[in-house]
Amino acid sequence: MRYLVLSDIHGGSEELKQALQFYKKFNCDFIILLGDLLNHGPRNKLPSSYDPMIVGEILNKYKDRIISIRGNCDSEVDGMVFDFPCNAAYGYVVVETTAGLKRIFLTHGHLHKIDSEEQISKLGLNKGDIVLSGHTHVSGIFYKDSGVVNINPGSISIPKGGTQKGFALITENAIELYDLNGNLQNSYKFQE
Repeated sequence: MRYLVLSDIHGGSEELKQALQFYKKFNCDFIILLGDLLNHGPRNKLPSSYDPMIVGEILNKYKDRIISIRGNCDSEVDGMVFDFPCNAAYGYVVVETTAGLKRIFLTHGHLHKIDSEEQISKLGLNKGDIVLSGHTHVSGIFYKDSGVVNINPGSISIPKGGTQKGFALITENAIELYDLNGNLQNSYKFQE
């Protein structure tokens, strides 16, 4: 199984079209959406290609292949645009890797703290577990003091922290971070 991971679309229709080209190119099976799908929120600039209705139409074409959670800019009414569930606060995927089965915790990043062992224990996580989150718009691989690995694909439309517009790819060997031109930026290799 291969997963294309997108976060913080914020209604950017052209960026979404560009990112979804990699769904076929990388032979993906599913798309993981880490929230903030349509709205930009009061602290973000409006993406130049802002068109939430087009974003809804595009994503609905993949409705049977989407695993989605809610971000802080998403509302229940946004879910009326989609033909797939998108209001869960968190989720999990289990990935069959060359290192064995890996459970990955999915969150937008604004609700669940993952900095201490006590915090991750409340989420059913252990040291060495992987947390995929968005929210900050900063792409990267972050090793938390709690022992979890936090991987953020960044934003496809409004990147921050000097990072590029980007997405992630989950393969059987790694979670890879790419910019929207398809250039590999960083990689986390699965370990036993």
